[in-house]
Amino acid sequence: MNNKVRLLEIIKSRRNTKNFTKEDVSRENIEWLLESAVWAPNHRNTEPWRFFVVPKNSKTRHKIADGMIELQEKESSRVLNESQKNSINTQILEAPCMLFVYSVTDDDSEITEENYAAVCCAIQNLQLTATTIGLGVGWSTGKVSRIENMHKILGAEESLKITGVLTIGYPEGVPGNTRTEYESLTKWL
Repeated sequence: MNNKVRLLEIIKSRRNTKNFTKEDVSRENIEWLLESAVWAPNHRNTEPWRFFVVPKNSKTRHKIADGMIELQEKESSRVLNESQKNSINTQILEAPCMLFVYSVTDDDSEITEENYAAVCCAIQNLQLTATTIGLGVGWSTGKVSRIENMHKILGAEESLKITGVLTIGYPEGVPGNTRTEYESLTKWL
């Protein structure tokens, strides 16, 4: 198989993974993913990505879980019951490696937007590399990114904007997926 066909095959097989096995991801594999991420294109060579790796057994997971419970209670204006709290704890504490990805902001909104786009490209590089080595990545910008003191929990600068929370692990099954053929979405002029 030639490289062109192999690359397209990898792109087409990449999925946003939600279900993972319990197998741990090695630090070496996470470093490999990060290495691929930092080679994303970025206008002005700003290298605007910032990564915060939270391995499975990190004590930081408990702070994140507590923050998630506080957020859920605040947004629902009610105290969660023990079952709901246990569900959140399980979701956060048992997830494979969590990677919080931020982009650098700037006083110039154009640069902030360019930086955000570059960080999205970095995440795509990371996802494609993960697919190549048998890992799955779930990319979310959901509730966990809205935890009130997340910057403090991670030790992140306030001038950063969350781009995604990535869950990285070995996929438990690979969901199917389809795309509209490019011909119906493209206009040749």
